[in-house]
Amino acid sequence: MKESTKGALLSFLVYPGLGQLVLGAKFSGILFAVFSTIPLLVIIYRFTTRILHAIDPILSSLSSNALSLPKVIDLINQSSYDSWRVETLSLIFLVSCWIAAGVQAYFVGRMVDRETGGKIGV
Repeated sequence: MKESTKGALLSFLVYPGLGQLVLGAKFSGILFAVFSTIPLLVIIYRFTTRILHAIDPILSSLSSNALSLPKVIDLINQSSYDSWRVETLSLIFLVSCWIAAGVQAYFVGRMVDRETGGKIGV
């Protein structure tokens, strides 16, 4: 398998920056990994916060036997107190980093392929 293919597949399918790390471009690999991890952590944190805001009132209603499906839906809607702007921007940034990492890993792999003369396993 060509290095360009291997690098692109690792960065596209496994994690951004992994293809660069395998191909020896450590700085760009670490940069892509960090810039992809930050929005991922933001998304996880925001969803966890939303879930916790929804669970507290549901549990208190459950303990007082005042829980019904319309009440649950209303409590969930109230827990989404703000817009999804941060999550949307984080997701756009994450996808952009993922695509850029895959493309850049492909080109780093092509450079490695040219240096090795296209020999596989060198």
